[in-house]
Amino acid sequence: MNISLIREAYKEVDYLREKVIGNEGNLDFTNLPLLERDEIVQDPLKLMAPCYLSLLYRGELVKNNTSGSTGKCMEVYWRKQDYIKSMYSLWFYRNYFYGIHTWDKMCQFYTISRVGTGEEMERCTKTGLEFSINDLSEERLLDIYHKMEIFQPVWLLLQPCIAELLCYVKVKYQLSDLVSLRYIEMTGEELTEELKEHIHNCFNCPVASQYGANEVNSIAYECPQGHLHCMEDNVYVEILDDQGIPVPDGVSGNIYVTTCHNHAMPFIRYGIGDRGSIEENTCSCGHHGRILKLKSGRGDDWAWMENRRKINPYVFIRAVEAVNVVCGKLYSEGNGKKKFF
Repeated sequence: MNISLIREAYKEVDYLREKVIGNEGNLDFTNLPLLERDEIVQDPLKLMAPCYLSLLYRGELVKNNTSGSTGKCMEVYWRKQDYIKSMYSLWFYRNYFYGIHTWDKMCQFYTISRVGTGEEMERCTKTGLEFSINDLSEERLLDIYHKMEIFQPVWLLLQPCIAELLCYVKVKYQLSDLVSLRYIEMTGEELTEELKEHIHNCFNCPVASQYGANEVNSIAYECPQGHLHCMEDNVYVEILDDQGIPVPDGVSGNIYVTTCHNHAMPFIRYGIGDRGSIEENTCSCGHHGRILKLKSGRGDDWAWMENRRKINPYVFIRAVEAVNVVCGKLYSEGNGKKKFF
């Protein structure tokens, strides 16, 4: 836990300071107020200290968008150096457990890049080849797979339902293995053991889950023994009951996280919206973080058409995100004080 960041936040952020007025004499960590998503989703910049607004205006902050799958997309800002620090633990354990480095070639899928007819279907980064989830027909999935064969990624970063689609076309069309592939990371949805085993058998490489949120980045990461370890160098994880009281180890409750690095938008005792339990670390893998057991993750399911055709659920997420982007732009154009879009 980064005590200096917490003190800075309650000194500099008006919104947080106002939440504890009258209780300043009793401000140890467990007495700090809980922060819920609904409090800030309409105006997330109220969580930013004034000293960071100048960096925002100059375009010097890193921006992430939270998922719009709930209809509540939110922009999250980081100082670049804080964002890099928040990713260090994840990259350390990717390398420690699975031999993956920052320079290794990878493929992933994105929900939206821009709204309108000019939406790009794929894009290249310094080390990656990325594909839009728009229109994931069998024909396009085959084309994507063949492009992966040419690109030769070392690892894939996928949502479980996307991985299931790639397994489907690989098996149906008897496609060759991706010979360069050494690792697949699952994120964004709940991954069942059955699907994990299927993906492992289909691609002949290790499969691991990474649980996180764009507000704080990585929260927990799966070791080769199948345990989801809290990334305690990056976040402090609490399990609280419905009254906000900590529950004993092994008891399920609401997951709250506190950033160790995001000074620009300090999410402190922030409710992720998921449930789980914490267990002491009895694992011999070498990761020292406590073990997180998710009780209800961010599961996605398939949508079935009348003709029994199976539709990828991200088509709906993309639609919601597009609406969020358009409405955000309209809002910014109608209010000269909020032109941050």
